[in-house]
Amino acid sequence: MKDKILEKVGAFPPLDDTVNKIMAVCNDPDGSVMELAKVVESDPMTTANILKAANSPLYGFSREIKSIAQAVSIFGMETVKGFAFSSFLQKKPDLDLSPYGIDAKSFSELSQAQNAFITGWYRGKKTDLDVLSLTSFLMEVGKIVLSSIVIEHNKKDDFQKAIKQCQNLKDLKDLEQNVFGITNEEVAALILEDWNFDPAMYNSLKYLNTPDKADEEIIIYAASLEAVKTIMTTSPFDKESSFHEALTIVEKYSLDKDKFVEVYEKIFDMAPA
Repeated sequence: MKDKILEKVGAFPPLDDTVNKIMAVCNDPDGSVMELAKVVESDPMTTANILKAANSPLYGFSREIKSIAQAVSIFGMETVKGFAFSSFLQKKPDLDLSPYGIDAKSFSELSQAQNAFITGWYRGKKTDLDVLSLTSFLMEVGKIVLSSIVIEHNKKDDFQKAIKQCQNLKDLKDLEQNVFGITNEEVAALILEDWNFDPAMYNSLKYLNTPDKADEEIIIYAASLEAVKTIMTTSPFDKESSFHEALTIVEKYSLDKDKFVEVYEKIFDMAPA
């Protein structure tokens, strides 16, 4: 099974023109906000997603954002990269996450919500956000590969039933280990490594479920992503128990608990009951 997964990771669609141009501008020491804004404006979906998010209460900006240049300036380059990758995946014609019970639109909305949480939690901490912002957009990307395997083996109904029995993130991890021999986060790490991401980013996902096994400089990133994913993922786990599980992670790794709770209350107060 792992060989099949590695084969699919290697065959993952090449990045499109918009993503490559955005990455080039962001990686250029002389790249400017205006240059990045022009590239974003050439892609209607990325433009729409960024402007919609910029004016969403999720991110909590104090004024209306009317232009991509404004949005790019406020979000920063790493977050703009995340929107570009999210749009790229959303445009993938064969994107089918039905084994996990979501569609392409929900997948995109989830990735943006996860990023909004991380952005609010780590606002003002540029070094940390340089790793966490883009990575948070791609926490669920491994599920694309695992979903395709489930569908190819005609096991979608069985997998969906098993998913519904999962009570928390640990149950989901155990299910994936039993079925595939690997978790979706580990698959996501392989994809990011294949895309030549910063090792801190893909290792944060590789050790998301086991932060203690990561190198010291990765632990805080892996634990932060695990805490966010515990309360916000593709499965609608019980809200209260998930929150307490996330708080346990936050406390264990001495993360900013007050800010975590503040962002949690803000985001989940906006969510429909």
